[in-house]
Amino acid sequence: MSNLTRLLFIVIVSNAGGEGKTLLAQLIQALLQLADAPVIMLDGDAGNQAARVADDNAKVVGWGVDAIKARDILAATRDAHVIFDLGANSLASAREIAELLPALCEAYAEAGYRTAAFLPVSTNKLGAVEAIKTLAPKIEGFEKLFVKVNRDGSRAFGGTLEGDDVVEVGHLRPGFQAYVRGPGQTMANAVSQPPAGFGLAPVQVAEWMRDFAVQPPVLDLLGPVPAVLDRHERPVDVPGFSVSVIEHVTDAALAENIRRTRIMHAIAQAGFTPEGLRKVAALIESGNL
Repeated sequence: MSNLTRLLFIVIVSNAGGEGKTLLAQLIQALLQLADAPVIMLDGDAGNQAARVADDNAKVVGWGVDAIKARDILAATRDAHVIFDLGANSLASAREIAELLPALCEAYAEAGYRTAAFLPVSTNKLGAVEAIKTLAPKIEGFEKLFVKVNRDGSRAFGGTLEGDDVVEVGHLRPGFQAYVRGPGQTMANAVSQPPAGFGLAPVQVAEWMRDFAVQPPVLDLLGPVPAVLDRHERPVDVPGFSVSVIEHVTDAALAENIRRTRIMHAIAQAGFTPEGLRKVAALIESGNL
């Protein structure tokens, strides 16, 4: 068991698709697993069951769950932290799940669990911030954290979402997402037991995870940053070129990406002129770039 004094029942919910719910669920799950805590994932996405795809051990709560009782779910998940990836539009499209949520909150709270709801909102979605603010009061009985998910790296969130109950998930580029979701891979294993040829990717992923974990509301809920993340050396260089597929995050590909990034920074400093290019060419030939 981790150093948390209470087990957690965490719901991740929004009223739109593509907000980063499943990635957030994986992130929270990995932070708890890296702290040696038992975690069970519940998948309530009646459409694509994204959490089930991401985690073979996730338990699906889908259509027609009117026969499933909150106490039954509690009994099946006792003695573990529980993360419920509610899925897109579940509150509107799956009445059974919507009606089950308050009962689950009550059952887990009575069992001594701390209950919390994460409400993610991503970038460049018109009206998304106001929609998540409207949704929040309907999620009764839970502590609530709004999560700004920098899905595309733009940090362009429409509307105002600030306060002590707001946290951020930075941009994890698609290639790194593909890496943590590779065959037989989990996000926790991606940073603690990387496969051969992937020594640089875990450093980048660990930094992304740490940036989320050190935010005060997250620390209060999930506890201290797992030691394995602090053992990872901070990345000195961030690749500036495309990292869109898993082939881009091998050690060889990232090393070349970083080398090219350094060269482009050097050109920007020296100037895009024949003289500036000659200076950079000299640095490359000398082995200093």
